Amino acid sequence: MSTESQILPKSSILPAELSFLFPAGVIVKERRTPGDASELLPSEAFHMAKARHKRVHEFAAGRACAKSALAEFGMTGVALLPAADRQPIWPDGFIGSITHTDGYCAAAVAALTVIRGVGLDSEIVGAPTPDIWSTVCRADELGWVNSLPARDRPAAVTLLFSAKEAFYKCQYPVVGEWLDFHDLTIRCPTWGDSRGAFDVRPTRTLAIARHVTLPISGRYMFHERYVSAGISIPAGATPQ
Repeated sequence: MSTESQILPKSSILPAELSFLFPAGVIVKERRTPGDASELLPSEAFHMAKARHKRVHEFAAGRACAKSALAEFGMTGVALLPAADRQPIWPDGFIGSITHTDGYCAAAVAALTVIRGVGLDSEIVGAPTPDIWSTVCRADELGWVNSLPARDRPAAVTLLFSAKEAFYKCQYPVVGEWLDFHDLTIRCPTWGDSRGAFDVRPTRTLAIARHVTLPISGRYMFHERYVSAGISIPAGATPQ
């Protein structure tokens, strides 16, 4: 654990309404203001030395949210360095997920004694443009999308995108498997509600099935101009 000194702009980091997305034991923090290189610990700043300003701002804001959540577990002065695959290297005994999009970032953190995997993703509603809908959605999902009123379709595709991203972020630290959008299909029985649940079903054999029974459920919520999705794997989960 690093003990590098750092002063975080605490007033800009808030307890997140996104806590709805996760069970007890997962701490979620959000931030609406951009990050800045001055907020990074020296070792973190070293990794961002050649990055573009936008990337530095996102990196710093996301790390600030994650560190605020870790602080609630008594973990302070922790450098969250990127691994070779750009995944955050969490301190021993913890797991987390960071998301950032235009004007918003958040992080979810949990102890591995409670949660084995966690995934959080936030997107601007309508960000997946129609030209990539077939990349994001399988044929059955597109059928569902096209059955909706035209005004609702961008939000529906964004939810599918966010749910798949959240699942990917949840499973990757556990098994290290890369997934394609078409490796998953999403069902949303509570569509029409501003917050609710979705089911993730694999369309092929996934490595994560060795650790949890699939399909698995997650939660979503629409807030302001965003949709966010969260999914987690309990520490005691075992496949049946």
